[in-house]
Amino acid sequence: MKLNYQIELEKVYTHIGEYKIMALATCSNDHPTVRLMSCIVYGNKIFFQTGTDLIKYEQICKNNNIALCVDNIQIEGIANVLGKINDKQNSEIIEIYKRYYKDSYETYMYNETEVLIEIILRKITKWDYENGKPYRIFIDIDNKQAKKEMYLVKNIL
Repeated sequence: MKLNYQIELEKVYTHIGEYKIMALATCSNDHPTVRLMSCIVYGNKIFFQTGTDLIKYEQICKNNNIALCVDNIQIEGIANVLGKINDKQNSEIIEIYKRYYKDSYETYMYNETEVLIEIILRKITKWDYENGKPYRIFIDIDNKQAKKEMYLVKNIL
């Protein structure tokens, strides 16, 4: 069933809010990894900081297709390195980051390897339930479309 794209996207952003701890999955050379990240949402994008000496950074550089998961929402996107966290062009995002993750920022702000990563959202899948029945809501950012499909549960005896 087709849904209103803008309404469904807004529901996701409302659920996530301006900041959230999310699981970030990255993969390169058939080596997947996942970890929790302190993320902020701004301008329909998701941002986090990380060190260039970490496996997630190496994997993003080799394969910038990533996935994030928070609660019952899975997000697929493209990761872009925006430069050092203290570069002038990143100041607006970092000010928001400091508001929610001050301790994290202060811990790593002088680390020469620390960079800001931007996630451009491509697809969102959200699990939902109506009258006890499972549904998946698919939001295609690129094509600005949303749909809902019932998840058929097969009883195996």
